[in-house]
Amino acid sequence: MRRVIVLLTAVLMLLVSLSVPAEEACVDGRCATEYPAGFFARYTPSTALDMVRNLPGYVLDDGDRGQRGFGATAGNLLIDGARVSSKSESPSDILRRIPAAEVERIVLLRGQLGGLDLANQSLVANVMRRPRGTSGTWRVRANQYRPDARVFKGLDLNLAGHALGLRYNAGLALGDYLSLLEADEKVLDATGRVIERRDEVFAEDGDFYVGSFTLDGQLGKNEVSFNARLNHFDEAGGERSRRRPVGDAGFDLLQGDIDGGDDWEIGFDLERSLAAEWSAKFIGLTRRDNFEERGSVSRREPPNPTVDQVVTEFRSRARESIARVELDFSGIEGHLLEWSLEATDNVLDSRFGLFVNAGQGFAPVEVPGAATQVSERRYDVSVTDAFRIGAVALDVGLGVERSKIDQRGGFSESRSFVYWKPSVLAAYAMGEGRQLRLGVRRSVGQLDFFDFVSSADLGDAELSLGNPSLQPERTTRVEAVYERRFAELGSLSLTLFHDWVKDVEDLLPLEDVLEVPGNIGDGRRGGLALELTLPLDSVGLRNGRVDARGRWQDSQVDDPLSGRPRVLSGERDWEGSITVRQDHPGTGFTWSLKAFAVDNAPAFGLDEVDLRGERFDIDAFVEMRLSSRLRLQLGVENLLRDGDARDRRVFVGPRTDGLLAFREVRERSFAREIFLNLKGTF
Repeated sequence: MRRVIVLLTAVLMLLVSLSVPAEEACVDGRCATEYPAGFFARYTPSTALDMVRNLPGYVLDDGDRGQRGFGATAGNLLIDGARVSSKSESPSDILRRIPAAEVERIVLLRGQLGGLDLANQSLVANVMRRPRGTSGTWRVRANQYRPDARVFKGLDLNLAGHALGLRYNAGLALGDYLSLLEADEKVLDATGRVIERRDEVFAEDGDFYVGSFTLDGQLGKNEVSFNARLNHFDEAGGERSRRRPVGDAGFDLLQGDIDGGDDWEIGFDLERSLAAEWSAKFIGLTRRDNFEERGSVSRREPPNPTVDQVVTEFRSRARESIARVELDFSGIEGHLLEWSLEATDNVLDSRFGLFVNAGQGFAPVEVPGAATQVSERRYDVSVTDAFRIGAVALDVGLGVERSKIDQRGGFSESRSFVYWKPSVLAAYAMGEGRQLRLGVRRSVGQLDFFDFVSSADLGDAELSLGNPSLQPERTTRVEAVYERRFAELGSLSLTLFHDWVKDVEDLLPLEDVLEVPGNIGDGRRGGLALELTLPLDSVGLRNGRVDARGRWQDSQVDDPLSGRPRVLSGERDWEGSITVRQDHPGTGFTWSLKAFAVDNAPAFGLDEVDLRGERFDIDAFVEMRLSSRLRLQLGVENLLRDGDARDRRVFVGPRTDGLLAFREVRERSFAREIFLNLKGTF
């Protein structure tokens, strides 16, 4: 594999060296490549998202909306030079609501990005809109999830325009959907003999609606922005597992799952210049998230009736409020200083109930931490400076995070954390479309509040307990990026990275077969990432392009049971994809084919080792222009129906004793999704 990677890299470097670099401008360490709206005409885009997805050498980062605060939620996108301040909506959601007709140009920014308030990003797309009248997009979809025969429908409607000198954007999305998985599973004993066969089908359908509204523009000396969003969903279904032990008539195990919830968010920004060298921005936001779930396990031995065995009930209520202030100062020649202060208040209330039928009706089972409230007050202060030393542009930052977490209920705990977060990014423009970026930064992971509360996995018959003593991971990353842009469309990016991880989060053993989320010590990861975009005209595919992405890594942490090194749980050694696309601007016909593959993501419990996630599949679509404002798209996802394979080995007692109890080997198939989209603009 290493030889293949080296050979591939050498070939790509040769191709790049023979190409003509794209036009770009590099000023003070920041390189900008501008793509006017006409560049995207070949892709006949309906929305800004269609345009951004076809930027050469750029992958949209939707951020992590599960993070508390704004720190990691903005991704690598700017709209009219401003970062995305919404949390409930991802950058993809926002771009999907901007009609392509509103986009004047997209500027790809690389290198020194001080003053943009996008932490740890060195490649950013800035979508610049043009002032115009009312415009909009709509989409009607029909989906069929084979082998199910039903047709599921949906509607997206977006309207953009101006009123009273402000720009508004309103969106509505609604529809229904299906999650459908089939699996053949074998259970083997310690000698490898098949002792049970299982035929499993998971089917869960649901419906949703999402409404959103944004308003932004100039009010006097202030740049203002307002956003609101409401989301609701309901799901119902479960899994039917036909289990046939060898030599037995067998039985059906039915796992029911009914869940639903809603969330809403309201936020606003206000930005203005305070003096010739000072500017300030204030961001405020509040959001709520409600979720309820009811699970059950029932057993049926034909011809006997179904008997309910276990019922679970889970409910959570989460709320978050954020206030953030940013100050920029350009009064020192050659420097751009930025200060930020963010305060976040988060609360999670959860209730979990477990009820078991012991033959006399359902009786509640006491679970530690079943009723819990977790709250956090978090403050984040940072200062950054962008400057140059000779030909090298530098972004230097120092942040400090203070957090206090209180937990009440089944577990009672109060803890405080203080962590420093330094960072340095150096960028060197080498000319001819080449840039080298080196970075060192320390980041602090945010604890998942759901790791503090108790729940159950009915599929694997496991109880998950919360851990009030969990510490956040801290990661120090060293990264080197070489980027080359060539011709109009071509780009190549090679990234080498190494991480030192303190207090790795994983599962800690308690007793018997119980385990909790916990910290297992320090670890590391390192690897290589490749991103490549090439035009295919030279090989006879006119107006064609190929986009290839791959990531390889190696990781290590000392296992808390054996004391021996192993890989980090839940992380893949490799993943990759290759997409070929061809557009015919004259006829309005487009086709695309994407193949992707991912490695296993292993998990290590007290009494088991679980390998799951490996898969390979293909997505494809064709699109036809019916008129200047109307397009029809037909496509398929999961063409091969290759689901994530699983190999679960469960031991008698701790897995380090090596006494295998049984092994579950599963081959799963995802539904083949066939979709038809009718898209229009107005």
